[in-house]
Amino acid sequence: MKKAFELYGRVEAVLVTAPIGPITSETYGIGSLQTMSVPKIQAVRGYGIRGDRHVGARLADVREKELRSFGLPKGIEIANHREFSAVSIEELADIAQAMQLPQSIPHGCLGENLVLSGVPQLTALPTGTMLFFRKSEREIRTAVLVVWAENVPCQGPGEAIQASFPDIPRLARAFPVAAIGRRGIVGSVYVSGHIHTGDTVVAKIPRQQIYDPA
Repeated sequence: MKKAFELYGRVEAVLVTAPIGPITSETYGIGSLQTMSVPKIQAVRGYGIRGDRHVGARLADVREKELRSFGLPKGIEIANHREFSAVSIEELADIAQAMQLPQSIPHGCLGENLVLSGVPQLTALPTGTMLFFRKSEREIRTAVLVVWAENVPCQGPGEAIQASFPDIPRLARAFPVAAIGRRGIVGSVYVSGHIHTGDTVVAKIPRQQIYDPA
C-alpha cells in the first residue's frame, strides 16, 4: 500500500462560465463550454462553483454507460461529480506541443474552473485526493475540493481552441487525442468557501492500494 502524502502548487487562474453573448451561443452564454477568468470563485457544497454551468444536480445521459448497462434509464437524477474541473499549466503546455500550436492554449478553452501549476501529473491524481487552499502560511481558505476522476477529452474544447487559432486546420479533431491523460480532473465541493487566483493549493493524496479480489 502506498502511503498518504502531500503535494504543493499554485492557483494560476480561477474561472466560471462566461456570461456574455446570447444564450444560444456555442462560445459563450448558458450553453457555453468556455469559461472566463475572475479574481475569485465561490465553491458551494452540494451545488458547485457559483456562476458555472455545471452547478446543481445532474441527469443521467449517454455518458453513464454503467447505469445504462445495468438497465437504469437516462434522465434520472444522479450525483454531480463534475462540480468543478481543474487543469494543469504543465499539461496544457504538453497538449499545445502535441497539437503543434505556436503558443499556450488560452485559459477557458477547456471549460476549466481552476488552472493549477506545480502539481505533477495532475490528471493522474487518484479518486479521493483532497485539494486545500491557502492565502498565506498564516491564512487558510475554507474551500475544500475532492477529486473524483480524470476529465475525459472530447471535441468541444477542441472547437474552442480552433476558434483561437483559425489559421491552423483540424484542431478540433486533434484535441481529444493530444489531451489523453492530461485533460485534467473533475470532482465535487467538500467544504464551501472561496478560492482566489494566487492561492497555494495543497493536494492531500490518500493511501492507495490496488484492489485484486483474486
